[in-house]
Amino acid sequence: MALNPETIAIVILAGLFCGFLNAVASSGSAVSLPVLMSVGLHAVAANATNRVPVLVGAIAATVGLARRGAIPWKRTLTTAGPITLGAAAGALLSERIPGHDLRIVIVAAVSVALVLILTNLKKLLNSTTSSNATVDWKVMFLLFCVGVWTGFIVLDAGTYMLLVLVLVADFALPEANALRNVATATATAVAMAIFAGHQSVDWTTGGIMALGSVAGGLLGARLAISDQARRWIVGLLVVVIVGELANLSIRYFAHLFY
Repeated sequence: MALNPETIAIVILAGLFCGFLNAVASSGSAVSLPVLMSVGLHAVAANATNRVPVLVGAIAATVGLARRGAIPWKRTLTTAGPITLGAAAGALLSERIPGHDLRIVIVAAVSVALVLILTNLKKLLNSTTSSNATVDWKVMFLLFCVGVWTGFIVLDAGTYMLLVLVLVADFALPEANALRNVATATATAVAMAIFAGHQSVDWTTGGIMALGSVAGGLLGARLAISDQARRWIVGLLVVVIVGELANLSIRYFAHLFY
């Protein structure tokens, strides 16, 4: 696929927003995935290629958070492990049914995420300590299910990771966000390896988008550990998911009538 200077600029800018949103709150794929499709990639290739900026941005954010001592490394195995295993299963599932239309499922998943956020705003905003956080088999099963969605189509997977870690496991939101960044990196790496094995990744476009994602991930990591991190995280989640839901709904209904 030929990329002119204007398209390259758009792809880099989309990567910047993807990396920033994923580092601060998640849902960066709501920006990057549509852009990849709009520049000419088939839906299957866009889904696979999108893992490149997501992975690079997650690594950049993880490095930035680690330098500031914001990652609870002792918790990473029990949280990132089941998500990564699920991502492998989800990626394999995605490759086996590439033609399946997921528009209704995606709209439903985004709607549920928004409802859960709005109905649990107080707990999300006031989650200040992780002393009571527990990762039991229930939490690990839910994280595995989120991992399957991460591997299948990464859209809003980070939001569900946060909701499980905060609302079910009782992690503080900033700590849950740090764990989410680590899990996103490991899960995306596994999924991307599977997609690459099936030659579904457009490395040129993905690499260009990853340039912006690095900067976005590092910038987002700074904001994610600020004193107002909880409000930024929740606020951005609501704004991005509402916009994402509106966009998906418009596309779905337009598909029905035209």
